[in-house]
Formats: sequence, C-alpha cells, structure tokens
Amino acid sequence: MANEEKLAKFHQAINHYAMEQREKIEQEVAAFKKKELEEASNEVLAEAYHLIQKEMAQMRGRISREMARREMDGRRALLEKRSRIAEKVFAQAADILRKETESDRYSALLTRYAKAAHDAFARRSEDAGLPFPEDVVFLLNKKDQAFQETIRKAYGAPCVFREDSSISIGGFCAESPSLRLEIDSTLDSMLENQRDWFEEASQLSVG
Repeated sequence: MANEEKLAKFHQAINHYAMEQREKIEQEVAAFKKKELEEASNEVLAEAYHLIQKEMAQMRGRISREMARREMDGRRALLEKRSRIAEKVFAQAADILRKETESDRYSALLTRYAKAAHDAFARRSEDAGLPFPEDVVFLLNKKDQAFQETIRKAYGAPCVFREDSSISIGGFCAESPSLRLEIDSTLDSMLENQRDWFEEASQLSVG
C-alpha cells in the first residue's frame, strides 16, 4: 500500500502543477485579450491572439506528455522494485527448502509424495480402463538419487529412476508415457506456484 500511496501522491502533485500552469496561462491570455482587444480590434492583434492560442495548445501538449512520461517512469520503477523484492524473497525461500532436504524429515516427505503418485496413477488407470502402468519414471536431481529405494518402497510398483538437472531444490517428477500423465511433486514447482499468491498478499501489484 505504501508504494501505491506514493504513486498516488506523485500523480496528484503532477496534476496540481499542470492545473496551476493551465490556470495561469488562461488568466494571462484573458487579461491580454481584454486589454488589447479593447484598444484595437485589428488583424495584427487577431493574428497575435491565434499565435497565443497555438502556443497554449502546444504547452498543454508538452505538459501532458511530461505527465505521461513521469507516470511511466514511476510505474517502471515500481515494477523493478517489485521484481527485486520478489526475487530476494523467493531466493531465501529456496534456501530454506534446500536446508529442509538435508533434514531427517525429507525422507518422510518423499515417501508421502511417492504414495500419492501411486494413487494418482491408479485412479488414471481405472478411469481410462487400462492396467496399472509399468513404465513409470521418477525424475530426481543428482543429490536425491540416494533416495531411490525409499521412493521405490513407498511407491510399491515397478518404476525406474533418471537424473534431471532441471530440479534444483528437490522432490521429483513421476511420468507414465502409457497414461500420458506427469505428476510434478518437485519443491521447485511448489515454490514457483506461490508467486501469484505472494504478489497479491504482499500488495506488490502495479495497476
């Protein structure tokens, strides 16, 4: 909200300045017209008046463009700041999750995910009228290859394992080509899926 309030005050200040300049110009032109047209309504004065009107229009255009430029610069600055804050928060969250993969609780987490994967494949098989798949591949990062037997035991069905360097934090993807089903239980995806919620909850959106 602080960012939005600052942007609102910034817009208000620009609008106030533009209004003051417009009123000043209009007052000066009105006074000029009254004085000069009372003295002589001739072609030269009329031409001067039109020139003033043209200058006024150009000035209003310059003020409008300046307001638009400043507003765009303000929005760009807020977008950049929001991006920096979000990246810092998510980098810290990723570090916390990586430390969690080194704890005793991580094995239990992979066990729970493997059982959930088995249930998901079973439901898809039943819905499709197909046998339970025997072509399931678990994708793990290099560090988590040590948990193959833990996952195999919890999964309780034929499966193979493959290393996937795109998984940075932990967890796994389980794929069955025959069922055309991929189960993404990586901590990377779970963290990434929180970005929309984070921007809304932290009120960092830029309207």
